[in-house]
Amino acid sequence: MKSFAIEIGSITKGPKELTYQLPIKANIQKQIPGKDRPDYFLAELEKPVFWVDEKQEINTEVTHLILCTKKKSQFITNDMKEVVVAIAYVINDAVITEAKLDFKKCKYIAVGQANAVKKWGLF
Repeated sequence: MKSFAIEIGSITKGPKELTYQLPIKANIQKQIPGKDRPDYFLAELEKPVFWVDEKQEINTEVTHLILCTKKKSQFITNDMKEVVVAIAYVINDAVITEAKLDFKKCKYIAVGQANAVKKWGLF
C-alpha cells in the first residue's frame, strides 16, 4: 500500500484539547489487521498532538494514530471524503513495526471526520 495524506477536520466525540488542535494532518502509513477486523490504519502525524488526561496524570505528545471507519459502508482510501473514523492514540511505538494490532498499545480517544488530501492541496 502506498502512503497518502489525510486531514481530520472535525471531532464529533472526544476530548476538548483534541478539537483545539484541528485540523490534524497525517500520512496513512500502512494497514494493520486487528483481532476483530482487518482494516485498521497507522497514521503518522504531520505534527504531534497533545494528550492531556488529568485523571491518569497524562500530559504528553502523540506522533501516531490508529484509524478505522465507524460505518461499514465507508472505507479509508486515498480518495475518501467525509469518512467517519474512530481515532486511537498510539501509546507504545512497537505498533509502528508490528504486523498485527495489539489494542493494549493504543488508546481509543475520539470519533472524527477525515478526508484524503492531495499533495500540495491542489485537488
